[in-house]
Amino acid sequence: MLSLFANSCHRSPISPISQPDGVSWSHSLCKATRFGVVVALVLLLLIPVAGCRRGGGGDASDSAATGSSRFPLVAGDYTVLNILTDNQDNAKAKENAETTVLRYPDVACLVGLWSQNTPMILAALRSSGMLGKVAVVGFDEHEETLGGIRDGHVHGTIVQQPYEFGYRSVEWLTQIARDEPVDVPESGLVFIPHRTITGENVQQFAADLAAIRAGNGPLLSPDSKLDGSGLRIAYITNSVDPFWIWADFGCRRAAEQFNTTVDVQMPSSGSVEEQKRFLETNTAAGIDGVAISPIDPDNQVQMIDAAAEVMPVICHDSDAPASARRFYLGTSNYMAGRAAGKLIKEAVPQGGKVMLFVGKMEVLNAKERSQGIIDELGDQPIPEIFQEL
Repeated sequence: MLSLFANSCHRSPISPISQPDGVSWSHSLCKATRFGVVVALVLLLLIPVAGCRRGGGGDASDSAATGSSRFPLVAGDYTVLNILTDNQDNAKAKENAETTVLRYPDVACLVGLWSQNTPMILAALRSSGMLGKVAVVGFDEHEETLGGIRDGHVHGTIVQQPYEFGYRSVEWLTQIARDEPVDVPESGLVFIPHRTITGENVQQFAADLAAIRAGNGPLLSPDSKLDGSGLRIAYITNSVDPFWIWADFGCRRAAEQFNTTVDVQMPSSGSVEEQKRFLETNTAAGIDGVAISPIDPDNQVQMIDAAAEVMPVICHDSDAPASARRFYLGTSNYMAGRAAGKLIKEAVPQGGKVMLFVGKMEVLNAKERSQGIIDELGDQPIPEIFQEL
């Protein structure tokens, strides 16, 4: 059974996917992570990449957008101008893209790292009369992004599998609550493969989404006899966004299969404080397990650790590797970034200026995706930990 608290607010006012009938959202095993590997990777993300160099041009206001002086930097035949943030404000996201094409009329490619960024890039190009004149690469399966691919205005998008995020989170937290083993790598990182969507496969992908929306999403463990009767699981997202609707479908499908009650909790403000309130409420309510996508992992260790003292906690979509979470479930965001870098190379093989856009850079997935893109554009070797993915 799926229990969802009701509250009416949306992070993105742009063409949200239709809400399933009768469903509303609340808005308001052992730890085995190899900390040395993870911390080293995070440090790699925060420093200029070997083989990339600072480029000329640009001004201090650009660098201030991400708090970094590393931009602009040259990566192979490409110059990454900056990573502009919008704090998950669509008006700001559109403004960032409009300002970019005005300031850099020769920009070759605009890249949206989060779900809402690509639709706002399209809106900005449309209002600036530049639609079809600048290459666009995105992340996630927003309807406007898929429409852009069909129309030829978006070269491609890298999609995660949020349906599987939700399904597996419910399944594995139910297993943990039932003292059943979960097969987790020694790294503590359970990677779910990303997909590359272009004009060649967008129609089939849209059909797959339609099946999920109709309640016919796949049973990912069809032969499982797991029984979650009486168990309550919380699934906390990092915001309200159409992306999370697909995770909600996965939660619902798993909850029906395993007879587990699931509360999908979406913070309307996209704030750490709201996630903290969710965690505290779940702890007080005696929830049997929680999956969370931490907004600011470095500053959420204490609250995650406090929750982990009384119930199993896993991270999904974005990791907090220094916390006491059991494991991370989600995309290898670094390798997804590499895939986006390949799309950029396809869209503008001659090279050129590239601007990246994201909601918040403090989220680990934003850091990893952007670093993957930069490394791919600079033809850097893939770190060993990711080579088998």
